[in-house]
Amino acid sequence: MGAPFFIFNKINCRDKGILVNNLPPISKPERVFEEIEVPGRNGKLYIDNNCYNTFQYSITCTLMPGANIREISKWLNGVGKLILSTELDKEYEVVIKDQIDYAQTYRICNQFEVNFEVQPISRGIVAKEINLNKEGKIIIKESTYIIKPYLKITGSGAITITINNTSLNIKQIEDFIEIDCELEEAYKENENCNSNIHCELFPCFTPGENNISWIGNITNMQIKYREAFI
Repeated sequence: MGAPFFIFNKINCRDKGILVNNLPPISKPERVFEEIEVPGRNGKLYIDNNCYNTFQYSITCTLMPGANIREISKWLNGVGKLILSTELDKEYEVVIKDQIDYAQTYRICNQFEVNFEVQPISRGIVAKEINLNKEGKIIIKESTYIIKPYLKITGSGAITITINNTSLNIKQIEDFIEIDCELEEAYKENENCNSNIHCELFPCFTPGENNISWIGNITNMQIKYREAFI
């Protein structure tokens, strides 16, 4: 399988003269519940907020002779994307906030630990694209968490799109409109179109079968998404 490594913001640690001692397993993030204690009632009530906390991921490394500590410290800093050699098809959104201490051992090597604070949902590296010109179904095979897709809808007039049980109303389309369900934004290239849509919730895909239907004139729906994992 080879020696473990990590990639932070598109730079492989090996290219910086860093050897990874070991990669610990990824933790399942903590689910967020609201706890309520009711006087006179045994135990607690739990309200599921359907979200997860960030978690800590620490990697112990060794610097090879000649590695530039100042350049490494500049690189391992702030917000970025993390890819692990054990999961090369996924990336994590992380932030490095803690200081990094380089401890000299055996007079020639420096060991250090880098602590990543990790967002709970990882994403597939490769984006997937589907084009629909009629109502149908999309099967999400790999994901273990909901996906909030990008939609580019080409058509005209007023349109209502329903994905599973969630409907999105578009007052008027001229040529096309773009909807980013992750950012909850609607636009047409650089033009803001948020006032042109109405929905209680933005549509999302769930693992398994997803039904897509619409009312109105749609000639094509371009769907882009990345798999999501908990």
